[in-house]
Amino acid sequence: MLLLAGCASVVVPGTIAGAGGYYQYSTDNVAQNTLIGNVNQVAASAKRALKKLNMNLQSVDTENSETVIRATTSELTISIDIEAITNTATKVSVNAVKDYVIKDKATAAEILFQIRIELDNQSQLQIHAGRVYIKNDCDRTIDVAIYCLAETDKLRTWQTRGWFSLVPGQKKHVADTRNRYIYFYGKTRSENSIRWAGEYVHRFEGNRYEFFKVDIGAALGDYTQSFHCSQK
Repeated sequence: MLLLAGCASVVVPGTIAGAGGYYQYSTDNVAQNTLIGNVNQVAASAKRALKKLNMNLQSVDTENSETVIRATTSELTISIDIEAITNTATKVSVNAVKDYVIKDKATAAEILFQIRIELDNQSQLQIHAGRVYIKNDCDRTIDVAIYCLAETDKLRTWQTRGWFSLVPGQKKHVADTRNRYIYFYGKTRSENSIRWAGEYVHRFEGNRYEFFKVDIGAALGDYTQSFHCSQK
């Protein structure tokens, strides 16, 4: 993570778990970065980051295009300055001070790191969940199982679902997902059965099945997987 330097800069190793790598600091040890998101989004992410780090939120002051969040720990006084650069770019400066004199650069960097994580998480949640359908374009009844990152009561979990039975020409809605990859396995019921399979093995109802993988694209619109008798 690159931190913008307000004056002469030095490079020091990250020392907090999760921070990792190297950080570039200004010599006053204030961690800074420009994040993609408006002031309100970044401020909300900053408050979630403070809560995750068990830091005590003291105040949130907003004036014009700038918001200042103040927090404390048993040893530190923390100030997070959030300033709009454009409608979608926001500058964040984190200052962590001990005894009002000693600046704690490692804690400031970790707070900034966690703000970015929370902002990224929020962006993912705002992505539209695409509806996934399956369609039987075969002249026989088929049974289909799917493995996907499904949306259930605002939770996102990998799930194997099935069996979905479809008569010829039938179409069913089987999942909602914000993930571009979905896995399918299908089969017919007749003696000379047809299977739609791949190389990705997942367990379902105590058995192992070889699913095939589909990339529905980054746009994550609604997607229909069709099953044709000619496809084995």
